[in-house]
Amino acid sequence: MFYNPLFDNPTKLKDQELEDKILDLSKKYWIAARMGQGMVASQIAMALEMYKDEQQRRGAEMSKKIQKKSGNDVDDLINID
Repeated sequence: MFYNPLFDNPTKLKDQELEDKILDLSKKYWIAARMGQGMVASQIAMALEMYKDEQQRRGAEMSKKIQKKSGNDVDDLINID
């Protein structure tokens, strides 16, 4: 996945740091949007999307680990041969 070189690489952030970054950027986005700064808001939205994508990827990875651990892994149930 490509990350903007002007922002921290989200894969290197801890979960709490990632959440803090998302919260901070969300606040800044709404401030920029209310002030009529559309270009700034769109740049913030792009960064925000990058961090949210990483958060979603981590959630999916965690969910998959939990499924495997609990024995509810459906990958072995589906045979496409």
